[in-house]
Amino acid sequence: MKNLSLLAKMAVSSALAAGLAPALAAGCAPKCSAKCAAYSSKCGAKCSAKCGAKCGPKCGAKCGPKANAKLIQRPAGYKPNYPITPATVAAGELVFKNTKLSSNGMACATCHTGGGSYQKSFAMPFPHKVEMAAGTYGLKSIHLDEAIQMCMAGPMAAKPFDWKSPDLANLVAFMTEEQKKFAKR
Repeated sequence: MKNLSLLAKMAVSSALAAGLAPALAAGCAPKCSAKCAAYSSKCGAKCSAKCGAKCGPKCGAKCGPKANAKLIQRPAGYKPNYPITPATVAAGELVFKNTKLSSNGMACATCHTGGGSYQKSFAMPFPHKVEMAAGTYGLKSIHLDEAIQMCMAGPMAAKPFDWKSPDLANLVAFMTEEQKKFAKR
């Protein structure tokens, strides 16, 4: 639950930083709404992170309408090709640590270093239910590449990867290996 709260905080922070404060504040409880609106209008991303920390766990997952699932879902007819080799895993680790991919200075590693912020379900084969995808996009289950796209669009406040991107393929390779380590815990 602690990790889910962290994800909710980050999702609210990212949405506020991306200028979605009115949509989020409208769905929050009145107490949270005032805090969210005040933080986002006064000092943008820096303070919206504080807002997320204060009201994210209470209302972050319930704020505003569901996001557009098409943003993170595989395109129709998509055939994933993610070779898992030492080279792609090593390249994926570099992507995992790259803060320049986001608009807010975050990297995948910001939340997920050493297996952090993963739910127990991360050990299960994909596709499976991911709470953030269910709460934000209304998706019952997602693939690993879609989870990556979700983090790009959400906490990292960035444009998701092109589906043919080598960075996406390499990151899937690295995360597949991380998932195996996580499952052994």
